[in-house]
Amino acid sequence: MKVRRWLLLPLLILCVGLMAWAQYRHLAYPMCYTGRDFMSLWGGGRALLEGVDPYDPAEWLPLRARYGSTWMPDARAPYPLWTLVLMTPFSALDIDWGAAWWLVFSEGLLGASVYLLVSRVGHVRPTPTRFGLLLVGGFATRGTLATLYGGQITIVLLFVVTLFLVLMERERPLLAGLVLALTALKPNPFLLLVPLLGVWLLWRRQWRALLGAGVGGVLLLAATWTIQPGWPVEWLAVRGKTAATFKTPTVWGLAYALSEEGWPMLGLVAAGTVTTVVGWLVFRRRDWRVPEVTALGVAGSLLLTPYAWAYEHTLLLVPLVLLSVRARRGWVRWSLWGGLAVALPWALYWVAMQSNSDVISALVPASAGVACLFCLLPESVARAEA
Repeated sequence: MKVRRWLLLPLLILCVGLMAWAQYRHLAYPMCYTGRDFMSLWGGGRALLEGVDPYDPAEWLPLRARYGSTWMPDARAPYPLWTLVLMTPFSALDIDWGAAWWLVFSEGLLGASVYLLVSRVGHVRPTPTRFGLLLVGGFATRGTLATLYGGQITIVLLFVVTLFLVLMERERPLLAGLVLALTALKPNPFLLLVPLLGVWLLWRRQWRALLGAGVGGVLLLAATWTIQPGWPVEWLAVRGKTAATFKTPTVWGLAYALSEEGWPMLGLVAAGTVTTVVGWLVFRRRDWRVPEVTALGVAGSLLLTPYAWAYEHTLLLVPLVLLSVRARRGWVRWSLWGGLAVALPWALYWVAMQSNSDVISALVPASAGVACLFCLLPESVARAEA
């Protein structure tokens, strides 16, 4: 048995290496990712390795150009410094191999997230067939493919939320709080979720989880401050990622579709309504645990955040996988999974292509949130009555 286990390690290394080679040959071909979002991540890590200030336009834009990018969406690196530190191992490679390994890393985290959500958070031991169907759906959803195509960081964020839930389920709140602090890798998709969890943990007197989150935040800031003191002030100058816009698949985009003149006020009212409804539901249900709160919070957060795109809908795998686990009847389970994870996002993408506007995709997180209410509330009632 020990010999077989030792044989598994080189076999695993070989498989991962072949995956990276395949990504390099067929997806991350020369200079492919210099014109995608990955360039901002890779370039930020490269700036740190070269001692360049990623938040200085006079240094950031020439660095991008030096490595072959003709696409300049931001005057400075749009990510926090701790995110750029995470990217340095990939930025130590040239951009093509860096992108290939980033794809392998993301794909591995996606598979791990789906498995952990089913087995450790949903408490179901999946059969190979069931896990395979969930994994195929996870990769086939529009958000995942858009994330991999652009080289975005969303799958890492998915794993962060999943690991937080796993640690909370295993009653390791201090570690869970430390992990929750990593949502700061890209804060905008968590505009509602993190404050909601903070207030809920306070309400439930989860002091160790709150302590872990606070310590994690301080450690992130302290470690990066030693690298570049004062960087948060420079980073906050990237206002394009914090301002509400009418182009996104959120309540702000839907508000613009309804009224081109009054969309800021409509969006504000809609965002306030979503926040109120989600908060009322969460704090009304004393029997809800952290998976239910997180599932609904993720859907609500993606619906009201001022800046989010379809690739961030990968985070909806958290509520959708849990919904597929909670459904008692097989046809309900697979209808929810196939419909909300795959069919609906791609159908709305087709509509978006016809109308040249993707605001309609706001219905994806909205539908996930409604599904949470229909599937999680009965589960809570059943658990309370047991």
